[in-house]
Amino acid sequence: MARKDTFFLRATVDNGNTASYESSDIDISAYTDPARGRVLVVDRGWVTFDTDGNGPIIQADVTSGTALGQKEMGIQVCSETQTALVSMTNNSLFMKTNLYVGIGLQNQITFFNEVSSLNPASTTGGFIIPTDKIHCGCATGDAWEEDIRMGFMFEVHTEKLSLSRIQELLVSLTAN
Repeated sequence: MARKDTFFLRATVDNGNTASYESSDIDISAYTDPARGRVLVVDRGWVTFDTDGNGPIIQADVTSGTALGQKEMGIQVCSETQTALVSMTNNSLFMKTNLYVGIGLQNQITFFNEVSSLNPASTTGGFIIPTDKIHCGCATGDAWEEDIRMGFMFEVHTEKLSLSRIQELLVSLTAN
């Protein structure tokens, strides 16, 4: 259960009609002072997928005309800026999911959103962000026909780290 002093942060990233890594950082420096032990903690996080027009993803966003096809997209959220999707061994990664979309015969559209324990992210003690940003990124293997927008929302709180929480943070940053 989240703390009562939580608030929400949001970001969007547009990607889809290019096969590249796109990202956006949420500047959290106004809420933190890491040198004095004040950090932001992410209690829960969610990601959504829609078009850049805020509507649902449709067949025309995936393929042109009546062509069969499929597209995929990888999403990640980290506590450090990245230039590509990272593996689970990257200690800054705290949220990850993939979206797969296929167009079959008669233009039937099929979605598979990989639902894992990392999306939605819901933590007991929260994920401590020891930096001044939350980095939201996405990449696709092939360009989509139209832009796809990912929406990110985080329930967060600020916390003055105790000695035990500092130890938890050090272990999570160095353990692999």
